[in-house]
This record gives sequence, C-alpha cells and structure tokens, in this order.
Amino acid sequence: MRNSFYGLEIAKKALQSQQVAMHITGHNIANANTVGYTRQVPQFTQQTTSTIGLFLPLHLKNLGSGVLVEEVKRIRDQYLDLQIRQESRAGAYWRAVDQGLEQIEIIFGEPGESALSSIFDTFWNTWQELATSPESSAARALVVENGDLLAKALNDTYARLERQQGQLNEEISIKVQEVNNMLQQIYDLNHQIARLGIGGGNVSDYKDQLDVLVDDLSKILSLQVKENDNGSYTLVLQGQVLVSDNEKNSLFVQPDPSTGFFTVHLSTSGEALKLSYQNGELKALFDLRDHSIEEYKGYLDQLANDLADAVNTLHRTGYTLEEPPQRGTDFFVGSGAASIAVNSVIEANINLLAASSTGAPGDGGVALAIAQLREEKIISGGSATPDDYYRGFISRLGAQREEVSRLVSNQEVLVEQLEMRKESISGVSLDEEMTNLIKYQYAYQAASFLVNTINNMLEALLNIAQ
Repeated sequence: MRNSFYGLEIAKKALQSQQVAMHITGHNIANANTVGYTRQVPQFTQQTTSTIGLFLPLHLKNLGSGVLVEEVKRIRDQYLDLQIRQESRAGAYWRAVDQGLEQIEIIFGEPGESALSSIFDTFWNTWQELATSPESSAARALVVENGDLLAKALNDTYARLERQQGQLNEEISIKVQEVNNMLQQIYDLNHQIARLGIGGGNVSDYKDQLDVLVDDLSKILSLQVKENDNGSYTLVLQGQVLVSDNEKNSLFVQPDPSTGFFTVHLSTSGEALKLSYQNGELKALFDLRDHSIEEYKGYLDQLANDLADAVNTLHRTGYTLEEPPQRGTDFFVGSGAASIAVNSVIEANINLLAASSTGAPGDGGVALAIAQLREEKIISGGSATPDDYYRGFISRLGAQREEVSRLVSNQEVLVEQLEMRKESISGVSLDEEMTNLIKYQYAYQAASFLVNTINNMLEALLNIAQ
C-alpha cells in the first residue's frame, strides 16, 4: 500500500510540473510580440527520497520520488545586455547630436534665396552699383536698405541660435524629470521583486519591466548596473547609489549664475554631474548647448565684427554728398552679430553715405573699395575673405553633420545586430514553443496514465483484500 501511494505521489508531482511547464509555454506564446519580454523556461529538478528499512534491498534505497519545477528561469545573456546598453547609449548620443546639427543647418538655411550668402551677394553688388552712380538717390537707398537687411539677417540668425540654446536648456530639464520618473519606477519594481523574492515567487515578468526601464535610462545616462541577490537592481552614478531596493536618489537642475543655463546635480550630495564621464542623450544636449551652438555664434560674431570694422574703416575715409562734403562716419554700429545695425544717422539721411574718396562729383572711390572688400582677406586676422569665411564654417557644419549621420548609421547597424543576437537567445520562437507544448502535453498524458495504472493496481489489491 505504501509503495503504491508512493507511486501516486510521483505521478502527482509529474502532473503538476508538466502543467506548470505548459502554463509557462502558454505565457511565452501570449507574449511573443510583447516589447521587452524575455523567454521563460521551467527548470525541472528530479526529487529523491531517502528510504530506509532493515530488510530493504540496497538498490531500492534512495529511490527517485518524481520531479518539481524548482525555478522559472529567464533566458538572458547579461554580457549581451551590457553591450546593447553601451552601444545604444552611444547611438542615442549621436542621434541627438545629429538632430541638433540639423536644427543649426535649418537656422542658416543654406542654400536659399533668404540665406546669408545671398544677402551678402546683394550687399556687395549694391556698393558696386553705388560706385558707378555715387550721386544716385536710388543707389544710395539700396545700399542702406541692403546693409540693414544684412544686419538684420545676422541679428536674426544669432537670435535663432540663442533660442535653440534655450530650447536645449529646457530639454535638459525635461530629460532630468524623465530620469527621475524612471528612477521612481525602478525603485517601485525593486520593492516588488524583493518582496516576492523572499517568498520564492516568480519575478520574471517584473524583471522584464525592470530591464526595459534600465535600458531606456542607459540611453540617457552612463551608469553602473548591478543585479542584487534578490533579483533587484542597484544603479550607481559617480560612485553614488541612484536607486536600489531600499534607497533612491534623484537629479535636479540649477541655473548657473554666470550663464543662466541649467546644470545637473545629485539631490543627496548636491554634486554636479560630471559630463566628462558621461555619454548618451543628456551629454548630447549639453554638448549642443554649450559647444556646438556657441561655436557657430562665435563664427557669426567674428564675421559681423570684422566686416563692420573693415567697412567702417573705409567709410570714415570717404566724403558725404553734403554741401560742403564731410568725412564719413561709421556705416555699421553695434558689436557682434546680435546687435550689428546700420547707423541710424545714415538711415535718416542717405546723403551721409561716404561713397567718394575725394568729395568730387561723380567720384565713387570709397564705394568701389568697399565693394572690393568682398575679395579682401579681412576676416579672422586677415585669414579669409568674408565669403570664404562664411562658406568655410557652413561647409564645416555640413561636414560635421555628414560625419555624425554616418556614426548614427553605424551605431544603428551595430545595435540592430546585437538586438538580433539577443532575440535569438531571449526572444520567443513560436515553432519552438509549439514543440515544447507538445512535449509537455505528452508527458502530462503519460503521468495521467501512470495515475490510472496505479489506481487499477490499488483497486485489484482492495478486491483481493475483500
């Protein structure tokens, strides 16, 4: 009787284990298209019961007592996860930089009829026309009008770059809030995993959600990820714990007194984020705001200042159309691309344009000299003509964008290959799951047959006993 019931216990464990295995397989099939889902497999463990008895043969001692599903295991390669996070973070950095450089290209709008290059062409041409008709009111009005158009184009381009900086500054604040939201979610999931893990519960689905959050967070920040014994994660940034199962830090932004732009700090210690150790989207926003846009603002300032100095120097040597002719004043006023403008005195009286080099009627020597500045190396310490200098940094912008776009494409290919490797390991194959389902189904049927067989044996034994 005891041995018969022992067989029933084995059959019961087999039924339970195969049923759990079928449930796990069904769960895999149901989540075949769920983003971030990791394939789960049952870990079967054979059971052995120590049997003792004075007259029990040695070969019948420690008989197997069936099977148990000891663990539901996620099929995951941690090293591959680390690679994907590192390469995805690099890809996110270059993608953000690419988008930022694209916005700078849009601001300059080259090539185009309203772009600075076209306005420069018109500006030089009007001075050339004035040189041939220095006493023409129409020619003088065109010079003033196109000078004003050039100054306003420089003002507008500079202002748009500044607005882009402001938008990037706000994006940094938004990105920090996004990080804090993720940290809160990770903290909550850590608590659930730790609580369920104590009771031996299955935490695979919670860990999938946790991995998705950590993957997304890793695209924004460079941080260290450590898996704890209870299945939760500890994330470390600059040697400080960002989040664990019992601790949570956060980030906050604070305006820099010297620039007014945000800097990022850890809330617990107040320590500033060290950008030199960072990569990812947040680093890209800082690089665009503090370096890329500043670089092109600097180019515009250099162009505006050197152009104004050269034009003003010549204009002051010329003579106006007044009676008697007077020495000219500055044509441009202001400092840098942000504030350059045509002198309001000249705008109010076009006769104050100093086109003549001698003051004699029909003399347009100064206007011609200013027109010829187009071919003079007057920018950046005499290293380039205005047109060459402008085309130079626009070409630099195009080359930067092309190189960054290439890096984005390379990273996308690399991450795609890594994701395919991950999918081959962790993804759900419906063919494989259907095969497993059939395998577990037949094992379940065999266990059922075992129960039926033992039941018939017991029934026969009871009939004999009667």
